[in-house]
Amino acid sequence: MDNQIVKKSRTDKQCAVTGTDAHYQALVASAAAAILVIDESGVIIDANPYTRTLLGYDHRQLVGNNVECLMPPEHEGKHQHYLMQYLTGGEAKVIGTGRRVKARHVDGHLVPVHLAVSEVQIDSRREFIGIMSDLSALTQAQASVKHERNQLKTIINAIANPVFVRELGGRYTMANHACVQAVGVDSVEALADAFAQLLPKGGRETLNALDHQLTMNGEPVHTDVTLNDGRTFKLAKTLIHYLEGEPYAIVTVAYDATPLLNAMKDAERANQAKSDFLSAMSHELRTPLNCVLGYAQLLMNATSPALEATQQQYVAQIHQSGRHLLALINDVLDLAKIEAGKISLNPSWAPLRPMICEAIDSLLPLARRQTVSLRHTLPDTLNGDIYVDATRFKQVLINLISNAIKYNHAGGRVTVSTRQQAETITIAVTDTGIGIEQDKLSALFEPFNRLAAEQTHIEGAGVGLAVTQQLIAQMQGEITVSSEVGKGSCFAVTFPYRGQSLTEIASSSTPFTLTQPHRVLFIEPDVAQQRLMADWFEDWPLLTLTCVHDLSLAAAMAHTTPPSLFMVSHAVLDDTADQVQSRLGERPMIVVNVPDTESMQSHSDSIVTLASPVSGAALGRAMQTLLEDRA
Repeated sequence: MDNQIVKKSRTDKQCAVTGTDAHYQALVASAAAAILVIDESGVIIDANPYTRTLLGYDHRQLVGNNVECLMPPEHEGKHQHYLMQYLTGGEAKVIGTGRRVKARHVDGHLVPVHLAVSEVQIDSRREFIGIMSDLSALTQAQASVKHERNQLKTIINAIANPVFVRELGGRYTMANHACVQAVGVDSVEALADAFAQLLPKGGRETLNALDHQLTMNGEPVHTDVTLNDGRTFKLAKTLIHYLEGEPYAIVTVAYDATPLLNAMKDAERANQAKSDFLSAMSHELRTPLNCVLGYAQLLMNATSPALEATQQQYVAQIHQSGRHLLALINDVLDLAKIEAGKISLNPSWAPLRPMICEAIDSLLPLARRQTVSLRHTLPDTLNGDIYVDATRFKQVLINLISNAIKYNHAGGRVTVSTRQQAETITIAVTDTGIGIEQDKLSALFEPFNRLAAEQTHIEGAGVGLAVTQQLIAQMQGEITVSSEVGKGSCFAVTFPYRGQSLTEIASSSTPFTLTQPHRVLFIEPDVAQQRLMADWFEDWPLLTLTCVHDLSLAAAMAHTTPPSLFMVSHAVLDDTADQVQSRLGERPMIVVNVPDTESMQSHSDSIVTLASPVSGAALGRAMQTLLEDRA
C-alpha cells in the first residue's frame, strides 16, 4: 500500500513538471522577442522562433555558433573576454541590467534592440538567457523626432527676431541666436538674470501679469516693452500645450522696434521742418506779393496820367498772375498748417443754401471767361443746416467748383446738386470736362501731383485737392470721386445735416414770450462763434447781445453795466461754473459748447449747460427759463 502511494506521488510530480515545461515552452515560442540560450563559452544552445523574425536566422544557423556572430563587427572578439572576466569573478556588464545595443541581421545590416541577460544555474552548469526586443520602430521614431527638432531649431535660429520659451514655472528652456545676441548672454541659463537687469522697475511684474492672463484665457498677448538701455521691443506671446492639451510653456517672439520708432521720429522732425519752412516761406512771399498786387491795382485805376491800352493789358496781366500766385501760396500755407497740426477749425450748424449760392456767385466770372455753364439744382426745400466750419467749407466748395471749371472745355457744364440722407447730406459738383483715368484716381489727393496737367495750359500747383481732402477729414466729413475720361468727373462731399434751420427751430419750437428787454453778455474768444450768435439774436428783438473775449473783461463790464444774463463758452472756463458765476456777479448763466464727453455739475438752479453743438431751440428755452420763468 505504501509503495503504491509513493509511486502515485512521483507520478504526480512528474506530471506537474511536465506541465510547467510545456507552459514555458509555449511562452518562449510565442514571445514577440528573440530569446537565446548560451553556455559558459558563449555558444548558442537554443533560440526561439521570433529570432528568425527579428534577425533572419534559422534555428540551425544559430545553434552551435558563438553568440559573437550576432554582434556588430566592432564588438567581435570582445564578448568572449567580457564573459570570461565575469565567470572569474568580474563585474557584470549586461547581466541583470539590460541596455540598448545593435544586433547583426543575417543580411548584414544592424537592428537596434534592447538586450536583457539573466544567468541560470542548472546542476553544475551555468547558462545565460538573452532576450532581445525590437527597437526599430522606436529608434526610427526617435530619429524622426530628433531630425524635426534639429530642423525646427535651425529654422528658429535663422529667424532674425528674438524667440525664447519660458515654462510656466519660470525656467527658460530655449532661445534662438537672435535672442541671446540681443540680450548679450552666452546661454539660455543666463536669460533670467539678463532680463532682470534689462527690464525697468515693475517690468517683470507686468510681464508676469500678462503671462497669467495668457494662461487663463489662452488668447495671444501683444505688448510693448522699453528696456533700461532705451530699446523698445514689441512682444507676441503664445501658449505651448502638451499633446493632452495642458499648457506648459509660453513662447515669446520679439521685434526690435527701436529703428522703426527712431525713423518715425526722424520723419516727423523732417516733416515738421518742411512744414515750418513752407509756412515761413509762404509768409515771406505773401508780404511783397501783396504790395505788387496793391500797386498793380493803383496803376489800373489811375486816371492821371491814364495808362495806354497796351500798358493796361500789361498791368492787368501782372495783377491776374499775382492773384494766381497768391492763391497758390495760400494753398501751400494751408497744407503746411494742416500737416503741422496748427490749423484750427470751429464747426457749428450753419445754413447750407446760402454758402452754396455764395460759392457759385463768386465763381461765375471765371465760368464766363472759360465759357462754361455754372448752375445749381438745389431743391426749394433745402433750408437746413450743415455742421461744418463755415469759412473752410466755402473754401472746399470754391476749390471743387473752380477745378470743375478749369478742367472743362468751352461750352461745358458744371452743376452743383445735393442728395439728402437721414442725418447727412451730400453735395456733388459734376462737370463735363476731360475726366480722369481710373488708375490715377488713387493719386488724385497727393500734394503737388497734378496727374500730368502741368503739361497743359491749366494753372495750378496740385495742392488744392490735398488741402480740400484734409479739411474735409478734419470737419468729420467724407469726399468721394468718380470719373470717366472724355465725359467728366463728379466730386461729392458728405457732412452732418439737419433739415430745419436754426431760425425756424427757434421760431417754431421756442416761441419767446418775453415781456421786457434784456441784455446778454456773451464771453467767447472765437470771432466766428460771436458772429454766429449775433445772427441768431437778430431774430430775438427784445434781446441785446454784447460779445467779449475773456472773463476778466466780462467782469469789468458787468461791474459798470450788469447784464440780465451771462453766456459763457466752455472754452474760457478756468474754474467751476459756480465759481465763475460768483466772480461775474451772481447773474443767471448759460455755459455753451460743452463737449459731449464732459459732464458738468452745478449746485445752482441759475446755471444751465448746453452741449456742443448748441441748438437754437435749447438756447431759447434756457433763456426763457432763466430770464422770466424764474423771475
